[in-house]
Amino acid sequence: MNLYHGIALITTLCNLVLGISFIFLIDSLRANELMLQYFLLYLLTMAITVCLWKIGNDYDFNKKYGR
Repeated sequence: MNLYHGIALITTLCNLVLGISFIFLIDSLRANELMLQYFLLYLLTMAITVCLWKIGNDYDFNKKYGR
């Protein structure tokens, strides 16, 4: 596991915590009109995770096959 995969794992855990807390906070977020901001934060962490995972896979491929 390289650095990028480690960071992707950490952001995946953050994304999981955000998703679970979103379920429990949905009523208070709706009351305070923060649903959109929270959902965008969730999507941002998901996008960061996917990008880091892709970078990590490319890094491992290049390291393995010497590109």
